[in-house]
Amino acid sequence: MFTKKIFKNSGLKYQSFQVLLSVLITGVGLTASAHASDIVVDGGFEAAGGGNVYFAGQSIDGGSWTVTQGAIYIDTQDPWVFDGNNSANLSFANLYVPNTLSQTLTTVVGQHYLLTFFGNADTPNSFSFDENGNAVAGIPNSIDQNGFPNNTNSALFTEYSGEFVASSTTTTLDFTSTGNPPIGSPNGSVMIDDVSLAPVPEPGTIALTLTGIMGLVAGRKRLGKSA
Repeated sequence: MFTKKIFKNSGLKYQSFQVLLSVLITGVGLTASAHASDIVVDGGFEAAGGGNVYFAGQSIDGGSWTVTQGAIYIDTQDPWVFDGNNSANLSFANLYVPNTLSQTLTTVVGQHYLLTFFGNADTPNSFSFDENGNAVAGIPNSIDQNGFPNNTNSALFTEYSGEFVASSTTTTLDFTSTGNPPIGSPNGSVMIDDVSLAPVPEPGTIALTLTGIMGLVAGRKRLGKSA
């Protein structure tokens, strides 16, 4: 009530201030949510044919993901899936040599992007993730060997993440792994699932919006003192 009285005495409309403040706060929320949008298509490999092997030059799901090196096996819902019905097995179909699964996306030059995915392995392996041929900090050179039980257990998957700045309007994501199990071992699985790539909120945009809100709050306090 006192705040409304201040605005009445000052000739300003309290309702207008409320609306403007609401718009600014909403703007912060919209900015954050917009930047949190995942731009990867079929990140869970659900559109792929489960139980199939795909070779270099083939798409696993009609165009989103393409095998660019070696061979990729799409696992179905056994113990080898983090979420949903499928995961991409990067080494089971082609041991001891590199196998690469790729997707090309439209990106904004200079924009920061955050990559996240879940991975698990049951044997020694080498692993890499590149964007346009560039290694991304934070991504390991091997996937944790947590093993696979006799039933589904997504807790065995480890979440990985890395951030990069796009240098082109198109960015190609490359997941590459080589299985290195003991000779004669039937295992050699390196699984990835739930891949996502999202723009990271620009600090300057959020700071500018927050500065506007703080300025309004400070102005209201000055009005209160003068009243």
